[in-house]
Amino acid sequence: MKREESKALRRLKPVVKEEHSSPMREMMKMMEEKQDLIGLSAGEANFDPPDALIALATEVMKKGKNQYTSTNGIPQIREAVAAFVKDQWGVEVDPDENILMTVGGMEAIYLAARIVLEQGDRVLLPDPGWGVMRTLVERLGAVAGYYPLLEEKRWSIDHEAILARMDENTKLVVVNTPSNPTGAMLSKEGFEALIEKAEAVGTFILSDEVYHSYVYHGEHASGLSFGRLDNLIFVNSFSKAFAVTGWRLGYAVAHPWIIRQMGIFKESISLCSFSIGQWAMAEFLPHGKEYLGKARDFCRKNMERLLDGLNAIPGVRCTPPMGGIYVFPDFSEIEPSSQTLFKRLLDAGVAVAPGAFFGTRGEGHSRLMFACPTERIEKGLERIRAAVVG
Repeated sequence: MKREESKALRRLKPVVKEEHSSPMREMMKMMEEKQDLIGLSAGEANFDPPDALIALATEVMKKGKNQYTSTNGIPQIREAVAAFVKDQWGVEVDPDENILMTVGGMEAIYLAARIVLEQGDRVLLPDPGWGVMRTLVERLGAVAGYYPLLEEKRWSIDHEAILARMDENTKLVVVNTPSNPTGAMLSKEGFEALIEKAEAVGTFILSDEVYHSYVYHGEHASGLSFGRLDNLIFVNSFSKAFAVTGWRLGYAVAHPWIIRQMGIFKESISLCSFSIGQWAMAEFLPHGKEYLGKARDFCRKNMERLLDGLNAIPGVRCTPPMGGIYVFPDFSEIEPSSQTLFKRLLDAGVAVAPGAFFGTRGEGHSRLMFACPTERIEKGLERIRAAVVG
């Protein structure tokens, strides 16, 4: 649509280039037009949240907890998060100084990047990796470089590859463990090596660990477990873990100065995070282990079923993920263009996320989400096979 040439509009310059819009937006439009579509593309846990958590949220609303909260979050949720961090990773953080509640993990990531990065700063991102990170870095005027994830080693994060690219000119290294889209994980030894070099060269590490509760091979290593926050910004959320993506409730853990800066900037963006979610999660979080275990076991079974089904299709190769809620199969023998494959599968009634959205090393792949009813996976496999084999 051509821009109207009014006096007011002529004064404007585009803040973003429209051609840089995420391809997922166009794909969502295409998916909306399809009937009887099996959706395996969405990046969310598509099963029921805990009954007790929903009951608490309902109770909180009825009690009138529907107003603004403080920007950093109510004391009760920050204390609950601090206790959760201590229980999960054995490190003590100050709920007043080290924790900021955010509008999902995405706001935490944006605020961290906005505080750390300046024009021309160099950032290291994973490839394949979450495509929004690349866009965010570029919009802030920073320069993105990439380190490879290793498919041949069960999709793992090679810390040596990061160290080889990391020097005094590197302002920020982004780590996503388990990874979106591959499920790759960083080892404890690898994390320690990165933190030590970050301290030596003056680099920050942004550790996105929103899939930490979904681990199927080995153990999750968190950047927090070393108790060193001078160079680490930890990001997490309740969205994937407790299947409440619409609540948009996440948090950051970092050095007090970083948290203060992020909080002040947040005041002019969202003011505060979802009040109902804060009150309900503060009470539920100490009792959430059983649910997290059941969700992980459910997803593991779905992952194994999807993995077996994909690897049984001639020309498809799917490496087992170490964690997360996605598989990232290689379809390149059948169709080298992930965008063309997306359209082909969409015509067959199944939606996936094209691998090219996640970086150059993602081309030829597709991301499929398995945190959903098993029946959907079964039907999706049937349609994928019919589309690529005939």
